[in-house]
Amino acid sequence: MSGEELKRRIISLIDESHFQWRKAAFYSDPDVSEVVASLYERWERAGRRNMPIDYASEDELRMLAKKAEKYAFMDEEAARALAFTRMGGGEERRKGSLLAFLDALLGRRRGG
Repeated sequence: MSGEELKRRIISLIDESHFQWRKAAFYSDPDVSEVVASLYERWERAGRRNMPIDYASEDELRMLAKKAEKYAFMDEEAARALAFTRMGGGEERRKGSLLAFLDALLGRRRGG
């Protein structure tokens, strides 16, 4: 798959998914979290042009696509349990982290 195909696959499987816990499990994966943090840094340095995923290398896209395949079809209850386990550790640890962002995202989606 080309880089553009990989991007479309990741977006389709994860970002456009209606399964919020699968999304949370994907983004809370330590490998994914590390790459996403790096992508957001690159995107910020580039003046927020395009999307953060546009700054991923081919290797990063392949890894993200592989992880997306894993989480996109995971049982929703298993994804919820996994995400909760990864988000554990107290509010102070999560403050300012990707996991705090996910907490806010999931809370906002449930409430609105």
